[in-house]
Amino acid sequence: MLQIAIVVFREILEVALIIGILTAATKEIPGRTKWILSGLGLGIIASLALAFSTDKISESLEGMGQEFFNGLILLAAAFMIGWTVLWMQKHARSLSSELKRLGNSVREGRKPLYILTVVILLSVLREGAEIVLFTYSYYISGTAIFEIIFSLICGIIAGIALGCALYFGMLKAFGKYFFIITSWLLIFLASGIAASGIGFWINAAIVPALGNPAIDLSEILSQQSLFGKFLHIFFGYIDQPAGAQLIAYFTSLTILAISLKIAKKL
Repeated sequence: MLQIAIVVFREILEVALIIGILTAATKEIPGRTKWILSGLGLGIIASLALAFSTDKISESLEGMGQEFFNGLILLAAAFMIGWTVLWMQKHARSLSSELKRLGNSVREGRKPLYILTVVILLSVLREGAEIVLFTYSYYISGTAIFEIIFSLICGIIAGIALGCALYFGMLKAFGKYFFIITSWLLIFLASGIAASGIGFWINAAIVPALGNPAIDLSEILSQQSLFGKFLHIFFGYIDQPAGAQLIAYFTSLTILAISLKIAKKL
């Protein structure tokens, strides 16, 4: 699933950039590697613990109704993706300088070395939680576990590779355009996930369909066609959407697009 690979790629890249900045800022400190690796290791362990506990959480909430829970997971995933895009847009400029200041404080002895572990642990856990939530939303939607694992591996490898390339000074000019392109891709992706989440709630009779389908585009462009699949992956295209799904999609898209423009000016 290309959607999973794209999101994982973006989240892993953000972690790689944070680790890269802290590594560069503290390169003169002996023993700093063990603190950085400790933060990375603990963050991965915490993320895996969250992943393994997700099924238990699902079972404990099963009385709420599976359709309701599935829709809730998808809507939460859409919210987290949208929030990440806006947060990175607002803080991208200051994040690098803040991390460098932190690294300098550690190097000069004004902050303890273990702060590196804490910062990296929290960064990995935050991105890991988003990955877990997003991939679980596809798991409950019926995506094969092999596809999910393969997409995770591809996203992780690509994120680490590009993070290393940026750290070693390659692709400097590409970095700016990369974040603009992926931000918009994630906005469309989040909007499509929100529409899918509303689809579960329509099936559970929690929200009115407002026409099901409200429009039928399957004769013009089937979602199962090659181009239809492409549009579904990158832009959340549904060939037979309910009215409520259309409202969810375009409302999410509009809110995120306007918020992104505002965040750029802040």
